[in-house]
Amino acid sequence: MGELTAMVESRLGRVVVAEPFDERGMMVLRNAGAEVVSVVGKPKDALHEALRDARGLIVRSETHVDAELLQQAPHLEVVARAGVGVDAIDVDAATAAGIVVVNTPGANTLAATEHTFALLLAAMRNVPQADAAVHRGGWDRKPFIGYELYGKTLGIVGLGRIGSNVAARAAAFGMTILAHDPYIPASRASALGVELVDLDDLLRRAQVVTLHVPLTTQTRGMMGARTLALMRDGAVLVNCARGAVVDAQALLETLDAGRLRAVAIDVFPQEPPPAGSASAKLMAHECVVATPHLGGSTFEALERIAMQLAGDVVRVLGGRPASGAVNAPMLTGVDAERAGGFVDLTYTLGALLPQLFDEALRHEIAIVLQGEIESLEAGPFVAALLAGALPYVTDRRVTAVNAIAVAHELGVRVVISHERNSTPFRSTLVVAAGEHRIAGTVLPHGPRIVEIDGFEIDAVAAGTMLVTRHRDVPGMVGRIGTILGRENVNISTMHVARSAHGGEAMMVLEVDREIEHAVVDAIAAAENIMAIRLVNL
Repeated sequence: MGELTAMVESRLGRVVVAEPFDERGMMVLRNAGAEVVSVVGKPKDALHEALRDARGLIVRSETHVDAELLQQAPHLEVVARAGVGVDAIDVDAATAAGIVVVNTPGANTLAATEHTFALLLAAMRNVPQADAAVHRGGWDRKPFIGYELYGKTLGIVGLGRIGSNVAARAAAFGMTILAHDPYIPASRASALGVELVDLDDLLRRAQVVTLHVPLTTQTRGMMGARTLALMRDGAVLVNCARGAVVDAQALLETLDAGRLRAVAIDVFPQEPPPAGSASAKLMAHECVVATPHLGGSTFEALERIAMQLAGDVVRVLGGRPASGAVNAPMLTGVDAERAGGFVDLTYTLGALLPQLFDEALRHEIAIVLQGEIESLEAGPFVAALLAGALPYVTDRRVTAVNAIAVAHELGVRVVISHERNSTPFRSTLVVAAGEHRIAGTVLPHGPRIVEIDGFEIDAVAAGTMLVTRHRDVPGMVGRIGTILGRENVNISTMHVARSAHGGEAMMVLEVDREIEHAVVDAIAAAENIMAIRLVNL
């Protein structure tokens, strides 16, 4: 029996560790029968040599796992990133080579949650200032009288993994909890004892605002001059999410105006902040408590990362699915030919849905396969739609391989149906949520969006777009074009559709570059504009 066990364990083969990795994770690998080879601190040639017979590779953020490196590892089956981001890994090249990429998206949730409260309490109780005074030999308490959390109203922007954990702990402090998250179902918020409100309402009511959103087109700069002006006088702002969700210059001006009591910051748009920048001035501001991106930096989090990652490597090398995989295989064979790009289109429509409609993911999402694709397997389409939509809900890296599990965790539901002969095209894919509907197809020159909420359009499913709903009156095209031209934004294509003469119309503008929120606001303020959304695909 022991000999048989040794034979099975030996099949795990070699796992190369390229960067510092907790010894406890190493022991998990060794105990499972892997040959662990460390090349930490060694030259690239040593890494290449070790990879020749390796089945697994563990990295952090310094080792660039690109197509060239993967060529040195013909037997590689899994690349494991000890952390969250996989920016240094060419995931597409790994997928093309049949290599599973895994990371540890949830291992630092508790650490980030607790650091949020560390910063919040430090700001509320003047801990940094009092500590500095005591170190200087002082003992005057009067300048450092603080405020309690009990009875205060906390506004949580983003109710994902970390935001939910913050809510649970805030309840223990006796705080009243508001939350803004257009992608979280009301049932989930209710279970947490949280009142869901819109962002403006939250900012007006909350005495403490804490940010826990991923960095997306919608969240970049979301705390700017307008939103900061909505906050209560004497409020406290905490950012342990992403630096770029706050406009650093606008925040600096708000602090200099004396409107906020304190700001606690763990993240900046550029780290470390460049000398003389607004971020650098924030770091030095007397009303700011700042830390150098410590949110996930605890010994316990590092241990969890090592243990979870090692466990996933063992599972993959043992032929089982990984819990933290970030890539997935595509349809193959005849089904792939029949799909003809529709799985990719589903991903695009998934990304479009939450960008166009704030509350879409609170509803059950329906995918309808029409025409020649109607009999294809549902799974890849469901996973693709969720992989496109969920990054607007969570800061986890979501791909087709883990999207269904993440959706289950978040309470997002998807159903699929099939219709053989109900499309003017050979095949059409429809995504619907609540009262909203988007349809697309794949033509010889690429995927197209052919309908949004009953408006027939013909838009390329890629790039940056502005989607407006406006009254069908003369001059709207020129009015919007003038605003964009004034901001040096070039329109590549334009599509206009209307429900009825003189009724409501929709315009889809494809532009050559990303657009600042101020430009969108200018268009939104124009006469006869009913709604406008900025979309990046």
